[in-house]
Amino acid sequence: MLQTWHIGVDDTDSQSGMCTTFLGTIIVDFLLKHSLEFLDFPKLIRLNPNIPYKTRGNGAVAITFMAHEEIIDDLWKEIISLVKENADINDPHTDPGLVLIKGEIPSEFQELYREALYQVIHLDLVKQLLKEHPSEKHFYIKEGRGLIGATAAIGAILSQDYTYEFIAYRNPKEKKPERLIDPTSVINADKKTPLTFNNYDYEHNQIMISPHGPDPVFCGIRGETSSAVIRMWELIDILEPIQTTMVFRTNQHTQVHFPKIFLGYELKPYLSVKVRGFVVKKPYDYPGGHVIFTIKSSNTSIDCAAYEPTKRFRKIIRELIEGDEVLVFGGVRPASTKNPVTINIEEIQVIKLISIQEKITPKCPICKASLTSAGRNQGLKCKKCSYISPKKKYIYQQKSRKLRTGVRYVIPVCAQRHLTKPVTRNLPLQFHLSSEINFKHAFYDFLKRRTMLNNRNIHRSGTYNTYMKNKK
Repeated sequence: MLQTWHIGVDDTDSQSGMCTTFLGTIIVDFLLKHSLEFLDFPKLIRLNPNIPYKTRGNGAVAITFMAHEEIIDDLWKEIISLVKENADINDPHTDPGLVLIKGEIPSEFQELYREALYQVIHLDLVKQLLKEHPSEKHFYIKEGRGLIGATAAIGAILSQDYTYEFIAYRNPKEKKPERLIDPTSVINADKKTPLTFNNYDYEHNQIMISPHGPDPVFCGIRGETSSAVIRMWELIDILEPIQTTMVFRTNQHTQVHFPKIFLGYELKPYLSVKVRGFVVKKPYDYPGGHVIFTIKSSNTSIDCAAYEPTKRFRKIIRELIEGDEVLVFGGVRPASTKNPVTINIEEIQVIKLISIQEKITPKCPICKASLTSAGRNQGLKCKKCSYISPKKKYIYQQKSRKLRTGVRYVIPVCAQRHLTKPVTRNLPLQFHLSSEINFKHAFYDFLKRRTMLNNRNIHRSGTYNTYMKNKK
């Protein structure tokens, strides 16, 4: 009898190479050689981006399939071998974890996922949770911190909002930071695929689908549907060989790491929070190009920072004044010797703006020029026609504010984290949430096309020198 199985894996990468999604792809390829049935795309699950011991994007992978129970032990042994062979275990910060469970996903796993999105989860708690489920198997190397992400990834049902990511991989032995891709083709493809997003930062002229680290990811294309991200891949011109590809269903860019509003006194280091409060100290420039202001929530003062990488977003922050009521989204940075606990802002919404009255100097009734003060305890005079008003009569009117209520002010594309929801996703495009979507069929449709997608022709017309020239 076929049984449902869930595999979760995490913490196999490092700053010097490897990628958990690449290992997830290797596991999928291994499973494809056996008599089993996938029920969904593999899932790429991002967790709390503020965790201090994460390697890069704090992402884990979950895979769901159906198989006969008698083959599971052999599959499990082979998957353990794949983790041992491919995880970057020589890196002191890499701490792999692997979890397998049968049947329905336990509610405790789902709760763990929700908690792991915004706070720090202790490893002992997860190990105890796994012991309480006799239908599970788990494996880890070193301390096994990856068990946290692996278990949470299995618990991510993604029954509400979700997106897709098409990832193309280069040879993992390739470590150069550049990815050879034609920037013009990325722009053209972006305009032809409106259901993809964050492909290109037009304000800062940056390709956003290609990373710059030593990992095997060549590019990652994100969008609302699997067909949209695949189409984007077909339209761009690549200038170097690709080893393989995979499509993931994911919680990226859904803003799920801000599930509730925190009060000021509840803030702790490394939490992902949204906090409502009043501005009590207007924004000021801090060395390094940062902008900082202070809000008060439940009688607790909290510093909020728009750091230099957020670029133009800092101009928005500078428009705040004392008394404005705001909702701040971001990660809590611990206190240092120089600074208190601070929220690293990802988004801000204005709840209420303070009204500002500005003084307007009246015009000369004769020549319409602006009047000026005639001196202390005197009236106004016109320098142009010598008109004198015996009394200083000023006009007061409400000053226009550049900020607006009901608007999401989000950091620019080049600074956004994996879970940050772009403003473009506010559009009513999320029809993929329909219960009629069959993830299994969509995944197998991708697999049928995968060989062709892997073997894209390299566009020799775009040379490395052309690439570097366009990049500049």
